[in-house]
Amino acid sequence: MKITYNTVKKNLIFVIGSLNLGGTERHLASLLPRLAAKGWSVQVLTLADRGILADALEKEGILVNCVLKDWHTQIKGRLPSLMGRLLQSVVCVCSLSSRLKVEKNAIIHFFLPEAYILGMFSAMLARFPGSKIMSRRSLNHYQQRRPLLGWIESKLHSKTTAISGNSLAVLKQLEEEKIPLAHLRLIYNGVDTEQFHSAQSRVDTRKKLKIEKDALVIIMVANLIPYKGHRDLFNALYQVKHSLPTGWRLLCVGQDRNDGFQVELISLTKELGLTENVLLLGSRNDIPDLLLSADIGVLCSHEEGFSNAVLEGMAAGLPMVVTNVGGNAEAILDKETGYVVEPRNPKALAAAIIGLVENPEIRSKFGRKAKQRVEQHFSWGACVKAYETLYENA
Repeated sequence: MKITYNTVKKNLIFVIGSLNLGGTERHLASLLPRLAAKGWSVQVLTLADRGILADALEKEGILVNCVLKDWHTQIKGRLPSLMGRLLQSVVCVCSLSSRLKVEKNAIIHFFLPEAYILGMFSAMLARFPGSKIMSRRSLNHYQQRRPLLGWIESKLHSKTTAISGNSLAVLKQLEEEKIPLAHLRLIYNGVDTEQFHSAQSRVDTRKKLKIEKDALVIIMVANLIPYKGHRDLFNALYQVKHSLPTGWRLLCVGQDRNDGFQVELISLTKELGLTENVLLLGSRNDIPDLLLSADIGVLCSHEEGFSNAVLEGMAAGLPMVVTNVGGNAEAILDKETGYVVEPRNPKALAAAIIGLVENPEIRSKFGRKAKQRVEQHFSWGACVKAYETLYENA
C-alpha cells in the first residue's frame, strides 16, 4: 500500500506485547499505515520483543521500539520463573515510564491485557498528561482463569479516557464491568478485500501444498491455543470422515502459542486416523492465498472477541462455519453467509461442515453473500474512520 503523508495530527503511541503473528498484531500492522496516511504521527512500543511484523511497519515509516530490548533474554533462565517475570515487569514499567515522560501532545493506546496493565502503571508513574485508551479484543474469560488480572483491570478502567471493543459482545461485558456506556466505543475490525481477488492463487497454492486441484479443502486460521477449538474440529471431522470426498484436506494455519500443543494435536490426528488429511502449516504470511485455495472456512473457538480470521474467510468468498461466541454471529449470519453452531459441540460442527460439503450450491451462495457482506460492513475505510473519530474526540 502506497502511503501519502498529509498534515500531521496528534501523536499516537500504540503499546502491545510484541508484533508477532496474531489477530491483534496483524490488525495493527494493517491499521497503522492507514492512520499515518491520514496524517497521524504513529509509533509503536512493544514490551517483550519487536516481532516479525515490525520490519514491515518500519518500511511504511512507522517507528517501532522494544521497551525491554534484550532484557527478557538476559533475565530468562537466570532467575526462578516467577521472580524473573516480576523483575521483567518492573523493568518494563520503569523503562516505558521514562519514555512517556517526554511525550506531551500524544494519545497512548493499549492493546491486549498485559500491555494495558503495565502501560497504565507506566503512564501513571510518568504522570502522562495525554489521553489513555484501552482496546479489549476478546471476551473476558481470561479474568476467570486469572482473577487478579481482572481485579487490576477493574481498578484501571476509571483512569482511561475511553475503552473500545471490537464487537457488541465485548461491549456488553465491559458494561457488566461497570464501565459507563458513554465511555465505550464499538470499532469493528477491517479487512482489505483487494488481497482476495487473485483466482490464480488457488491453483498455485494447491500445487505448492501438493493438493489435488479438485480436492475438498477446509481451512482454519487460528493460533494453536486450546480455546481455539482445534480438538473439537478434529473430532468433528473424525465423525464424518467416511462421508468426505477422497483426498480432502484440512489446513490449520497458526503458530503454537501453548508450548507443546502442536505435539498434542499431531498425536490426536494419529489417534483419529487423520494424519494424511490434516496439514499443520504453522505461521504463514500468505494467508490470502491459502484462503483462496480453500472451499470452506471454520473458526470453532470457545471464546472470541471479533475475529479477523472470520472476516478474511468471508472476503475470500468462503462459506464459514463458526461458533456462537463473541462477535462471530455479528459477522456470520446463520444460514445466510454460513452456519453458526454452539461451541464445544463437535457433533453440531460436523453436521454444519457435512451440510456444506454435500451442497455445493449452498456453499457457493453462502460464500458469495459472505463476500458481499464483508465489503459492505467491514471495510478498512469504515474501520479507520471509527479510529479517527475515537482519537479526535479523546
